[in-house]
Amino acid sequence: MLPVQPAYGQQCGRPIARHAQQPQAPEHPVSEGPSTALSEGLYASLVHPAAPPPIPWWPPAPGWWLVLGLLLLLAMLTPWLVLRWRRRSAIKLRAQQALRDIPTTLTDQQWLTEVNTLLKRLLKQRGDVAATRLYGQQWLDYLCAHYPRPQRRSLEPLAAELYRQTAELTPQQRRELQRELRRWLRHNHV
Repeated sequence: MLPVQPAYGQQCGRPIARHAQQPQAPEHPVSEGPSTALSEGLYASLVHPAAPPPIPWWPPAPGWWLVLGLLLLLAMLTPWLVLRWRRRSAIKLRAQQALRDIPTTLTDQQWLTEVNTLLKRLLKQRGDVAATRLYGQQWLDYLCAHYPRPQRRSLEPLAAELYRQTAELTPQQRRELQRELRRWLRHNHV
């Protein structure tokens, strides 16, 4: 334990300042005299500040107006967005179904002609009339330019084999072409 050093004033032989002295416990308990009763009377006669009025709930803060406006906008846009999404989904499904409905028993030339006709009909319905006039490599370039990571080799029969008198496709080429066309239809919303 450290020794207690005397206060600065005691070291110099001077009396200790009043504020530096440590308070000592009174020897006699403080009795309630007339001054205590007087202070209680004064305290009771004080006028206490009035409590503020409660915060009204109307009109709401500007942030609530913003939230309400966003909710109303969302409520108005939701039906339109849902209908738009359903229409696009229905168009995609019809296009996919039309591609599946092309009979596989057709000859390669007839099958390619049906696929090509289907694509151009869908593009015409969408309003892309200029694309319906394309053929050969230009048609293939158009198809490859309108969706990500096209497999040009899979789409090649639409440019090369379509205009030959005897087009010959292997079953693997047909499957690859159908797969690529399904991807193209999904991406192009036709």
